[in-house]
Amino acid sequence: MVKVECHSGYKVNERPVAFTLADRDFRRSFQVREVIDAWLGDDCDYFKVKADDDNIYLLKYDRYQDQWDLIFYQDPRRMDTIQPPASGVKHPFQLAFERFGTDRSIPIH
Repeated sequence: MVKVECHSGYKVNERPVAFTLADRDFRRSFQVREVIDAWLGDDCDYFKVKADDDNIYLLKYDRYQDQWDLIFYQDPRRMDTIQPPASGVKHPFQLAFERFGTDRSIPIH
């Protein structure tokens, strides 16, 4: 369950300022530090926010049902960049170029 507290300015639930995630065994409240992005749709509004735990959350507000949902969670500290292959191991693109050539065309048989 997601409970969201909002700033209401020119419209109701204009943007989230805090939210609580809760279920039977877990309850945690977060303050929104930053609204990174927002998408306003026909039926629903989406808010990509950075919370006080430094994680990124995508919150969805269904205006017709007056209901909030957590769509996505991301911990930026655990985002790994793609590492180059180990020494002696060829990257899949390198193998493809060796097989098909650098003209990037794939032969059709």
